[in-house]
Amino acid sequence: MMSTADQIYELVKAMPEQESRLVLVFAKFVINQLNSERQPVSGLLSDYLGILKDSPNFNEDPVELQRAMRNEWS
Repeated sequence: MMSTADQIYELVKAMPEQESRLVLVFAKFVINQLNSERQPVSGLLSDYLGILKDSPNFNEDPVELQRAMRNEWS
């Protein structure tokens, strides 16, 4: 009897490249979901400190960003 991994391998080998990439993307998604479920959530705001530091939306002067956001509603 073949293992699940061997069965998946045989199926993917027979697929065109584009479809086999979808299988890979799905497998990575499943792994990511499992890893995120295992990470404990502390509920502390400090866990989010710096999470947007590399965001293109927040790389400007924070005061100017706030002014621009306020001006949108004026």
